[in-house]
Amino acid sequence: MPADHEHADIAKALNGLPKFVASRTARSLAWQNSTLLGADVPAAVARLREQDLGELQVIGSLDLAQTLIRHGLVDEYRLLVYPLLLGTGKRLFADGTVPAALELVSTETTSSGVMACVYRPAGKPTYGSFGP
Repeated sequence: MPADHEHADIAKALNGLPKFVASRTARSLAWQNSTLLGADVPAAVARLREQDLGELQVIGSLDLAQTLIRHGLVDEYRLLVYPLLLGTGKRLFADGTVPAALELVSTETTSSGVMACVYRPAGKPTYGSFGP
């Protein structure tokens, strides 16, 4: 299947899904099935979690992810670790991140060395040895 058809299929699927948008500047949204969360994003996300909507994902916003982390609204972290050192860039777990323990749920390594890890919050961290 040509790449254009693949992109069209992905676009069709995304257009049909509900999208909840956190924005400091947008007052209206043109993308179909989109809802603006409003000024109190943590409260809006907490309300969404109470509904039976299935999986909610954060795509493309570290600021939003950090806000949700601070408010205890993240159930699962799906992290991709690439075999690459850049030395600069925005950090997911930046200054101000609330310390928390994470439980490794699964991990997979691709043939190119990318690790796909799934973690879930596991309460407050305990401190001690990194030994076995």
